[in-house]
Amino acid sequence: METRGKPQHILQLSEEQRDRFVGSFDRVLSDIDGVLWSMEYTVPRAVDGYAALQRAGKEVSFVTNNSVRTMEQCLRHFEKLGLQVAPEQVWHPAQSIVLYLRDIQFEGLIYIIASAPFKAVLREAGFQLLDGPNEFIEESYQSLAKTIFDHQPVRAVIIDVDFNLTSPKLLRAHMYLMRNPECLLIGGATDRLLPVAKGVNIIGPGPFASILVEASGRQAVTLGKPGRELGELLIKHLKIAEPQRVLMVGDMLAQDIQFGRQCGFQTLLVLSGGCSLEQLQAETSPDLLPDYYADSVADVAQLLGETPKAHV
Repeated sequence: METRGKPQHILQLSEEQRDRFVGSFDRVLSDIDGVLWSMEYTVPRAVDGYAALQRAGKEVSFVTNNSVRTMEQCLRHFEKLGLQVAPEQVWHPAQSIVLYLRDIQFEGLIYIIASAPFKAVLREAGFQLLDGPNEFIEESYQSLAKTIFDHQPVRAVIIDVDFNLTSPKLLRAHMYLMRNPECLLIGGATDRLLPVAKGVNIIGPGPFASILVEASGRQAVTLGKPGRELGELLIKHLKIAEPQRVLMVGDMLAQDIQFGRQCGFQTLLVLSGGCSLEQLQAETSPDLLPDYYADSVADVAQLLGETPKAHV
C-alpha cells in the first residue's frame, strides 16, 4: 500500500510507484452509481478502465447500495456500455441481506420498509414479508393505534430506500422492535444524502434508519456500505484471504472509502460522482481519506498503458 497520508492522483505516480500500486492488488470492488453512470449521465470511458483491469488479470466485482433497480436492469445497463458482467459479480443490499439471513439460518416473519424490487428479491428467496400501511390513514390516534399495534410475530425489521415511506411505517417498525427484544434490526443502504445530479443531493435512507436505531436503542446489522457486517459477508463469500490486496473504488467518502478502510482494503476515490476535489482536499478524517484518487475510472486505463477508446 503506497500511502496512508495525503491521497495521490494515480496519474501523478512515478513509474516505480505505478508498478508497485498495480502489483499490490488482485481484486477490485467497485461502486456503480457515480463511478460508471448516474441518473443523468454515463461517465465517459469508465468502461475502458474496467476492461483494462480485467485484461491485467484483476478480478472485478461491483458493490452498490442501490437495490431500487433490479438485477436485470443493472446487467442490461452494463451490456449497453459493452461491459460483460455476470450476476454473481454484482452485490447490492437486498442480495446481501438474503445471504446474511441464510448464514444465520433465519426463520420467521419480517417487517420490511423498502422498494418493490428490494422486497421481490427477499420473497423470491423464500422469506415471509409483512409491509405497509400502503395507504393514507385517518389523522387520529385511534386510527394510528389500529395500524401500528398488532400481534404479528415479527422476528426482524428491515429498512432500505422506500419512496413511499410514512410515519406509520416507522412507528410500526419501532413497535415490533420494542415488543420483541430478540427482533433483529437490519439496514440496507445507509446513505444520508443521495446525489441524483451534479450538485443536487436528496435525503437518503440513512436518517430514517437512524430514527429506528435511536428510538429502539438497538444497533442495526448493516448490509450496505459502509456496514461492518457487509464487509464480513464479502470477505467470507468471496474468500478474500488478504484484504490488503483488494482495491475499493468509489465516488463517496462516507460510503465507499470508509467501507474500504474498515475492511482493510486499499481505496481509490473517483471524482466523477458525489465527491469533488474541493471536498476531498477539505476532508481531515483519516477514516474517510482514500489512498489514491482519480478524475474517473478512465484514468485507470491510462495508468495501465492503454489509450481510452472513444464511445458513441
